[in-house]
Formats: sequence, structure tokens, C-alpha cells
Amino acid sequence: MGSSVRAGRQNVTDQPRPGRPTATEAQVSSVTKLLETDRRWTIRELACETGLSHTTVLHILEEHLHMRKIASRWVPHSLTEIQKWQRYESARMHLERYKQKGDAFLHRIIALDAAWARAYEPEMKRQSNVWRYYG
Repeated sequence: MGSSVRAGRQNVTDQPRPGRPTATEAQVSSVTKLLETDRRWTIRELACETGLSHTTVLHILEEHLHMRKIASRWVPHSLTEIQKWQRYESARMHLERYKQKGDAFLHRIIALDAAWARAYEPEMKRQSNVWRYYG
């Protein structure tokens, strides 16, 4: 029994396995360049564009670039300056009316159905997902 223990491995860390996806610096660079132009790429699109396999692209994103895909929050950044000022003016007027009339003003506000609020969707939720660095 003693001789078989001596013949065994001393190191318990994983050894490289054949067939595991590895990425070259050129492959990492090509994925990085694509993400610099637009962070909304899907793994499938990145794989098609670079000619790499799906798992290699995923490995590059997670292990080399330390990125994950998250849903970006919708912020009214696509509003024009005029639209922003109109929203500001509307909010200012409502605040002024509340200061004058108090809770009586609040009782006059009509809440709309949630479906109406979602009538304007410039993009689907999945399309708004972006690749971000951890943290």
C-alpha cells in the first residue's frame, strides 16, 4: 500500500484537459474590438462575426474579459432637449399646484393603465442587454 501512495500525484490542482476551449490573444482582441463598438452583441452574433465557437466566445467574455451580460436600465437619454425641458416644466407646474392646493390637487390626478405606460418601447428588453465588467 505504501508504494502505491508514493506513485500517486502530489499536486491536487486541475491539470489542463484536451478539448477545453482556449483563446489566443488575437481572439480575445477581436472580441474586445467588437464590444468596444457596441456592447449589445449576443454570444451567437460574436461567434458568427469572429468565426469562433460559442463556448470559446463565452470563455473569452467570462474568463479573459471578466464580463457578464446585464439588462441596462431604461433612462430617457434619447429625449431631445425640448422634450426634457417640457418634462421639467410639467413637473415644476405640478409641484407649484400641489403647493397651492395641497392634497386636493393629488385627488384630481388620474392614474392610467400600466399597458399605456408601456406603449412606447424603443427596443425590447433583450435588445437593451449590454456586456459589463464585474463590479
